[in-house]
Amino acid sequence: MAGRGLVEGGLVLGEDERKKLAKTVVDAAISIYTIGMMKECYAPVEVINQWVPALAGFFPSLATSPLSWEDRHRAIAKLLYEVGLRLGGLAFKAMQFVGLRDDLPDGYKQWFSKAQENTDFFSSEDHVKRVLGEFAPRLKWSFEPVKSASIAQVHLNASWDGRPAIAKVQHAHVKAEYAGDLKTMAELGRYVNKYPEATGAAVMLEALALKLAPTVDMETDFNRERVNQERARELFRTHDTDVVVAEVYAASSEGLVMEKLEGITAAEAIAGWKQGGKNDIFGRKQRDAVYSAFADMVLKHGFFQMDAHPGNLMILKDGRLALLDFGQCCEPTEEQRKRFQQFALMAPTSEEATQDSKKLRSWLSNMGIEVTEPKAATTAQMLFYGEKSSMFPDTDRIDPEIMPLLLIVLYLSRFENTVAQLRTQAGFQDTEDHFAVLRAFNKKAALVMPEAHTDL
Repeated sequence: MAGRGLVEGGLVLGEDERKKLAKTVVDAAISIYTIGMMKECYAPVEVINQWVPALAGFFPSLATSPLSWEDRHRAIAKLLYEVGLRLGGLAFKAMQFVGLRDDLPDGYKQWFSKAQENTDFFSSEDHVKRVLGEFAPRLKWSFEPVKSASIAQVHLNASWDGRPAIAKVQHAHVKAEYAGDLKTMAELGRYVNKYPEATGAAVMLEALALKLAPTVDMETDFNRERVNQERARELFRTHDTDVVVAEVYAASSEGLVMEKLEGITAAEAIAGWKQGGKNDIFGRKQRDAVYSAFADMVLKHGFFQMDAHPGNLMILKDGRLALLDFGQCCEPTEEQRKRFQQFALMAPTSEEATQDSKKLRSWLSNMGIEVTEPKAATTAQMLFYGEKSSMFPDTDRIDPEIMPLLLIVLYLSRFENTVAQLRTQAGFQDTEDHFAVLRAFNKKAALVMPEAHTDL
């Protein structure tokens, strides 16, 4: 596998090299998009070929004649996917999120959907043995089967004191790469913001980088993830919510051993439906349970998981919902909690409620999203309904403090649309409800603050 070979071969990029590669790829993608070929960009080709062997035969095929628009999108998507796979970390995580967009050209949906399934980036055997060796002799495990993600890989055939378990191993170098990638992301946002298709990138990515930077230590320290997971598990118990969180057996800074849950993740279901699968899961009732669980965490628990990625949502064999991966969590301040509650109380919960651009602008402004009134409707739609829209919201400012909630709603709104459409294609009766996520938060806020209930 390409990822495994690169890691075992020691070809790990430093921060400056990662930044150079990322900027070079952006230049190459812009060239493909604007002129439809790579003939005039040999310097970027050399840099990319040096670090991404999988693309060695890719660029000559673009140097003969301009590509059609469809083929341009497909070429850019392949370029971004292969480089994201090479870089791992935040680059791959971003692709997983963008891959949920149902309004992307087919080329992007084809390539980015691969990021939802299983990466090709694995840690070396020596690294895995060192990390998991700390848990011997209580932990028994094997190298296969294994699944890999942007931050870590999970060994599925393991046991803890004879009980079925999974063992999670953080990839080497992740912490330094993650921190550097956040800075690079903000810089690239400013760099591409001048292009119409990327208008708004600077504001959105700058706010995201500022808010995620303090979470790097949390997400790359599995001792802290253990604390997060145990806390979330206890909060669901305390509030008598039927959501399953796996019991953690042991942890170190780079390793995590926990109870093995038997079920199917949303990422696995999505991949299956695309291949003609017929798993009847994540229907209306189960999707609403997902949205209600996140609304509970944000509005009732005061502590929530920020990474609502399909790979972190599982339906167990008995039909219950399980949440996975508590590396990214947020404990909002009292001021944030009040803002989140007001956001939910004032949220539009129907198409009719989105027609008043003045109220929409006020709602967004109260959340720290500054936008002109003419752009309020499209901004709200892009951020919170998940319908067809541009890549980034065209805003003047986004308060970094609202990014934890914004990430959840962005993920879940796109999850709603993607799953409903794929289930329909698989032959199930289903339809997307663009306001299902906001409605769940609105209802939960009404229970938390019944005297203040209202919406747009």
